[in-house]
Parts: sequence; structure tokens; C-alpha cells
Amino acid sequence: MESNPTLSRDAPFSQYRWGGKGFDEYRRQDGQVRDAWKPIAGFLDSLGAQGIQARAEEADRLVHQSAANFHIDRKDAPARPWKLSTIPLVISPAESQVLESGLGQRVRVLEAVLADLLGPQRLIKERVLPAELLSANPTYARTYHELPATSPRRLHLTATDLSRNHDGTWWVTGDRTRAPSGLGFALENRIIITRALPQLIRQSNVHRLARFFVSLQEHLASIAPRQRDNPRVAILSPGPRSYRYFEDAYLARYLGYTLVQGRDLAVRRGRLNVKTLGGLLPLEVLWRKISDQKCDPLELEPDSTEGATGLLQTIRSGAVAVANDIGSTLAQMPALLPFLPAAARFLFSEELALPSVATYWCGGQKERTYVLQHLDDLVIRPAFVITGAAPTVPASLSLAGREELVAAINANPHQYVAQSRPSRSVTPVWYDQQLQPWHVALRSFQLQTAASVEVLPGGLARVSPESEPLDQSPTSGRLGLDCWVIGEHPVDTETTLLPPAGETIRLTRGGDELPSRVAENLFWFGRYFERAESIARLLRTTMTRLAGENELVDMPDVPRLIAALAAVGQLDPDYAIKEFEKALPTLETVLPESVFDAAQQRGLLASLTNMMNNASAVRDRISLDGYRILTRIDDELQDAETFASRDMTATIDRVNRLIPAMLAFAGLASESMTRTHAWRFLELGRRIERAWQTAELLAATLVDVIADEQQLLESVLRTRDSLMTYRVRYLHQLQPAAVIDLLITDNTNPRSIIFQLQRIDELIVELPGDATEAGLDQDEKLAKDLLHQVQMPDPFALSRVGEQRTRGELKRLLEFLIARLPQLSDAISARYLIHTAGVQALTGRLHSHGFPKK
Repeated sequence: MESNPTLSRDAPFSQYRWGGKGFDEYRRQDGQVRDAWKPIAGFLDSLGAQGIQARAEEADRLVHQSAANFHIDRKDAPARPWKLSTIPLVISPAESQVLESGLGQRVRVLEAVLADLLGPQRLIKERVLPAELLSANPTYARTYHELPATSPRRLHLTATDLSRNHDGTWWVTGDRTRAPSGLGFALENRIIITRALPQLIRQSNVHRLARFFVSLQEHLASIAPRQRDNPRVAILSPGPRSYRYFEDAYLARYLGYTLVQGRDLAVRRGRLNVKTLGGLLPLEVLWRKISDQKCDPLELEPDSTEGATGLLQTIRSGAVAVANDIGSTLAQMPALLPFLPAAARFLFSEELALPSVATYWCGGQKERTYVLQHLDDLVIRPAFVITGAAPTVPASLSLAGREELVAAINANPHQYVAQSRPSRSVTPVWYDQQLQPWHVALRSFQLQTAASVEVLPGGLARVSPESEPLDQSPTSGRLGLDCWVIGEHPVDTETTLLPPAGETIRLTRGGDELPSRVAENLFWFGRYFERAESIARLLRTTMTRLAGENELVDMPDVPRLIAALAAVGQLDPDYAIKEFEKALPTLETVLPESVFDAAQQRGLLASLTNMMNNASAVRDRISLDGYRILTRIDDELQDAETFASRDMTATIDRVNRLIPAMLAFAGLASESMTRTHAWRFLELGRRIERAWQTAELLAATLVDVIADEQQLLESVLRTRDSLMTYRVRYLHQLQPAAVIDLLITDNTNPRSIIFQLQRIDELIVELPGDATEAGLDQDEKLAKDLLHQVQMPDPFALSRVGEQRTRGELKRLLEFLIARLPQLSDAISARYLIHTAGVQALTGRLHSHGFPKK
């Protein structure tokens, strides 16, 4: 519970002023604070600058923990973190009523226009809309015209981009009718600000967002062709490389929906299904976040992998409901904006309550002439496609660039629209420890049901000190804001997405419904996770030895540890060859540089990068606490580019921060993950990789005997996190047979090879299989063979030294393990994951599925 101290002498809102032209969200023209702002500003002033800054830092911390970011669909573009300002955008009750009425009307008009374009096309026949909006539109396909609506409405969830004119009038700068983004970020903003300012939001009569999401759930259930009491609903996402993916995963978790990608889906016998380990599960409703043209490679874009082959046929047969309907991109084309008022008059005999910003389609002769005569006052956009790119600003072009733009417009006038630059109001923003007036853009969200249009009481607000960046996509702008719609009376605080207390549900034990793509990502997440931890431990042991006072000649274990690092791909193999030692840079320089060397495709940095990629691909399957831990690991990874220190001690400290974070996640997964197939594939990946890493370490260190093995044995035990266990049993008597037993044949040691193989055998047995087939599958045979080979040897026989001072039995066993573990990984992939696209690799050169070529 927050305190509410007396008014601080340092009252930022009392001192806040904006001297520019335009609409001020906070103060009226007479200088008085707007009524809706007064209690909010008063409370924040009572906190003072230090109190507001403390809340801002808390909000920053919560955003960072959530790992909210945008991924741009380019390989060279890093994820961009989402940033949130603590001060909300405040909408008064009167303003919210105006917006709600105008937005509801606009949705109905867009719905009617879309239904007409995909149906009788009266608007074109009566010349209310030019025919070129379809005939010259590269996003239009005749297939859309043939598709029936999957429910009484084609537009289910829409968004509207808004700005304020100088007099406070709301203007529409664009519509989003295909798959509007930003709803998840608006929800996340509200949750974070509620935690940062809980008392303020409770006492300010702020309308809650939960009711809107309950309505969304109810509506999507209502459009299911069958089983409307509990239909299976999936969110179809473009995948982790899309800027949408964070909110897709966030909404899937919040709403309880299945998050799928194109390769998770299959059409069989006229039904759309999710491919899972337990078979095909039919879908009733698909909430798609991909473009129209990518939905079905059979009838639309043939090289698309984001949709499902045969999806359009399931829509025609009425077997699945899709939101929004395919073809809905037509209602959001910028070229439609100048014709909407006429369409509203034609269809409803109404004037648009929310006007659009002045837009001119260059396909008309009169409009094109006006645009070319007033280029300096306009911005130019594509007529049919909405992109995240900034509009072209002719006033900022060179003479040659301007001439090129004019030529392009004259050559293809139908492909361009020109718009007036929208005016933007300003709102108080807490930035750099002070209040500043920044320009604001608002994206509202509307849910259209069979009976009405419900408007989200809030929206996605973005701010920037300059107005121009806000003219781009929702990823633009410097900061996000929570948007508070204030009620005149206390608001509903009881609505929740939890089921009613008295409702009876069917008790289940889930697991088989795991999509194969998710199983694959969890399997490889486990592989990369264990690989990164193993390399980090080996690096730490080696660097700690080198950072001591002894000379290299007095540390006979170090060359073997270096050989192990080379064997697992952390160092160039040349460092393991004694003759090259003098010609190569010193190890004190090489090891710190290698820790975050992106060129080492099998090294620590590559393992951490791939681990995070796989984790982000199954974000909806990892708990919030688990993802917070992974974010801490990613922090070390993201900072690698700026890590220039060659100091051994600083590098050891960095690795020391990685290892406990990884142990924390492993502990959380062990204690908190339900024992479903998701957990089993994660565990299988970890256990296979740990067994392989241990075998490689022992092959590089203990097969060929050195004169004094005492320190080497201790280093090997330390690397495998087994030194304490050894000393409890044997004190300081370091002997090869005891070390080999502890790390290979001791089934009580969680780090031993036999422990991994026993767990692998148990996990494979619990995976789904065909009960009608006799005998063992290949993966089961390999797992049992590996376990048998490790159960049989005697540790003393394995430690026995033969000719050329080599432990022959140990060498044969380790070579067997190093060869067969890749085969086991391949067999698991072939049985459960073979149909998924893409190849995962732990090496620069592929051998099967990610083990290094020998």
C-alpha cells in the first residue's frame, strides 16, 4: 500500500508548462488543469520528483523483467526493447463517450464496405469507390471474393490510429483491420503501471481492461462452428522473428489460447488441426496474426510457410472460423480513407463522426494535380499496403529525389496517396527525471460482435519529443504510455478472466496436445542450455587455474583442459597441439576473448544465442519467473558486444554470473514444470547434451595419462561440479578409478553419464507411441543399448593404463558414447520432430542434428 504524503515543495505538475501551439492534454487554453487530470496530478505532485522517479525506475524494472521487445523481420536488426513512461495519458469521461460513439460508427462503416467489396460491390458499381481500389490493388485476390464470412461479421478486432487537432478534435490517421498489433502491449502497460502506482489507479476511477478481454473470449467462442461451450482457439503467429511475437505469446498466455505457427497446422478430412505429439487436434477458431496472402500457399502466396495448406477450403466448408476474415486487409488500405465519408453516406445516410486526416489518392486526376502542386505540405505513402517504414517527406528531399518521386507518381499514380501531416497534441511525460511535453499518438481497439461494438477503455499510446516519428508503426515513438479512461463513478473491479467459482470443469492431465514444433524448440533449448553451462564451467575452471600464481609449466592439467575446450568447440583446435603453443597468442589473452567470440559457432556465445532463440520461440510455455531468469542471462549476452576487457579476473566474474543464473532456471524447471511432454523434451535435450559433454571432457583429459594426474583429476571434478561429493567420500585421495566411477558409472551422481542415460531411458518410455506395434522403436533401442554399455564396465578396468600410457577400455567406451549419442538425438527427431522445418545445429558443420564431425 502506498503512502500519500503531504504536498511536496518539489511539485513537478504545478511547475509544468507548454508554450507551444496545439492541444495540451493537461491544461486548457486558460491555463487551468483539466478536471480529469487534477486528482492524478495532485497525487503525483505529493510524491515529488524523487517519488515519481522511484516509480519510473520500478516501471523500468518491471518492463525489463517482462522482456517486452519488438523483433524486426530482418536478420541484421536486433530486438528493440519496449520502453514505458510512468505518467499515463488521461481521457475524460466526456471525451471517451465521443470516441466510443465515433469509433463504433467507423467500425460499422468499415464492416459494410468490406462486405460490399467482397460481395455485391455496389460501391464500385455506383462509383462511390473507384474500381482501381481493387483492380490496381496488389493485395487483392479474386479468391477473397469467393470466401464466405465465417460469422455474421468479417471484422472482429480492429484498431484505429488517432491524433488531436489544435482544437482538441480527434482525427483518424489510419485503420487496422487485418490483424492489428499493440493490444498485448496495451495490456502489459496497464499491468506494469498498476504495479508501479497501485493506490493512484485504484482511487482514480480508471476503467479496467479485463472486461474487454472477457468479451473477446466470449466472442471468439461464439463464432466457433461447433463446441461453442469450450472451443479450441489458437493464435496463429508469424513466429519469433516478427515484431508481433512478444504480444502473441503474451496474449496466448493471458487468454489461455494455443500459440501456433504455420508448421503446427495441418488440414485433414476438411478440418484444420494442430499437429501434436498425441496426434491431430481439431481447431474451431483461428485468430490469425499473419497477412492475408500468406494464409494458404495452395491458393495464395505459394512460397509462404506462415499459413496452412488448404485453409481456404476449410473456411468454405464452414469447418473453422477465422478472425479477422481473410481479405480484411482491403478495409485498411490508405487509398480508402478519402472515400469513407461518401461510403458512410451511401450505406447509412450518416456523416462520419471521426473524420480522417486529409488524404488524396493520386489515381484521380484532380487529386494528383493538387498533390504535385503542394508536395511540400504533404507526406507520400503507398496506396494499398501499410508498412512500418516512415512516409516519404517531399520537403526533405533533394532536387533529384524530388524529381524521382514526381516521376514515380506520374508513372503509377494509383499506387500512391498523399496525406496532410497530422497535428499532434502534447501530454506530460516523465523523462530524464523531469516532466516534459511530448507529442502523443493513440491507437484504440474495437471488438465487433454480432450485436454491438465494444471499445477498449484505453489503448496503446506512444509519445515522442518530435511529431514525425509517430507517423510510422506502433514500434515507433520514444516511449509507450498507459492510457487511462476516467469514469464518473467507481468502476468495476471484479471482472476477471478466471472461471466462476462454482463452475465445474473436467479434470485432465495434459501433455499429448504439445505441438511438435514446441517439442522441437524445447528439446533444442535443453541442448543449448546444457551446452552453455558445460562450456562455462570448463572455461571457469581453466581461467581460474591460469589466473593463479603458478607458471604454465607447473600446471600439467591446463593443456588437457585446453584440449577439452577445443574438443567442444570453444577454442581453435590448434591450441590443443603443444608444438603451436609458442606461435599462438598467450592463453591469458585468448581465453577471455573466446568467452564472447561470435566467430566460434560452437562456443559459449553461440550456445547462449541459440538457447535464447529457442526460448523465445516457446515463450508461452515458459513461466514468467523462468523468463525473468533467462532475461538475466540474456543481459550478459546483449552486453557482450561492448565487452572489451581482456582481463582474466573480469572475465571469470562474468562467467560466475552466468552459471548461477542457469542453475536457477534449471532448479525452477525441476520444481515448477508439470511433468508433461513439454518438460520431457526439455529434459531429454539436457540429458543427452550433458552425457555428450562429459564424454568429450573425459576423452580429452583422462584417456591419455600424464605423469602427475592429481591436479587434473581435481580440475575435471570441479568442471563437472562433483568435487565436493568426491571429497565427502574420499577426502583428498584423488585416484582415477574413483573419479571415473563418480563421473561415469555412479547412478547416484546427477552429473554422471549413467545418471543421464537412466533418465533418458525413463523419459523415452513416457513419450507417446503406437501401442499396436510390437517391439522397440529405434530411439528406445539406442537408449537401452547406451545404458547397458555404461552399466557393464568395472571402474577399475576403465582406469587401467595399457600400452602407450593410454586407458584403452575407457577410450573405447567414450568413443562409443560420442558416436552413439548423436544417433540417439537423430532417432528422437526422426520419431517426433522430423516433419518440422529447419535444422538446428550445435556446430559450424552439421553432422546429423548438431553434433560435431570427427
